[in-house]
Amino acid sequence: MSAKPATARRPRWRLEHHAEVVSTQRLARELPAWGAVWADVQTGGRGQAERSFVSDAGGIYFTAVLPFSGDVAATRGFALAVGWAVRRVLRRAGFRDVRLRWPNDLMVGAAKVGGILVEQGAPDTLLVGLGLNLTNAPWAHEAELQGIAGRLADANRGRPLPERVSLVRQLLGAIAFAHREFARRRLAGFATLLTRCWGEPREVVLEPARGVTLSAARGWFLGIDAEGAVRLKTAAGVIVAVPAHQVGRLREVG
Repeated sequence: MSAKPATARRPRWRLEHHAEVVSTQRLARELPAWGAVWADVQTGGRGQAERSFVSDAGGIYFTAVLPFSGDVAATRGFALAVGWAVRRVLRRAGFRDVRLRWPNDLMVGAAKVGGILVEQGAPDTLLVGLGLNLTNAPWAHEAELQGIAGRLADANRGRPLPERVSLVRQLLGAIAFAHREFARRRLAGFATLLTRCWGEPREVVLEPARGVTLSAARGWFLGIDAEGAVRLKTAAGVIVAVPAHQVGRLREVG
């Protein structure tokens, strides 16, 4: 990931809008850095590990294209930086209860209201996909999402919803900000910033990545350390750090 000099002019996003696409991530793959694709509906939206992401009308779905140095190791944990920046925008927009769930989910209480997908596009670009449930109801399309998915419209404490185009542009600005800050701080510098983003401590289960056996798979989530490892407090009161690459998925209990 390349950093811009502090005196450099802030990038101007080239945003294209579509009523319906298969996937903004797929369309954005062909764009240069600082391009973005926004759609009202995705028919083939996806999240982490190729899981489907219901993208019905009323949500916000876009992919932003960032410059990329080609150093994959330098992007480790970047989705967390994006989540931190996006959460700041959403909280300023009135959604004060938004929190992060490791490694790339936006939550209100126990309900997921958004997700982040970071992957390489061209050799010199990085794709940042963001999906947010605003007024849509994904559970109406996939019944198993009932009680799992939520939407921001139910979490704004009666305040008017932000204007959609303005919110998209603010979110793009947040992603650009995360890109600059991550180039400067790296993951170690973000570990402390993320401390307030997790919400109240929650009991979690870590599902191991393929081929991995975890010695500690259940406990209270305490955030991440400077290396990006997931910190847990076990039932025995022992604090352990589980390397991120050993975790296939984190599930919150209850």
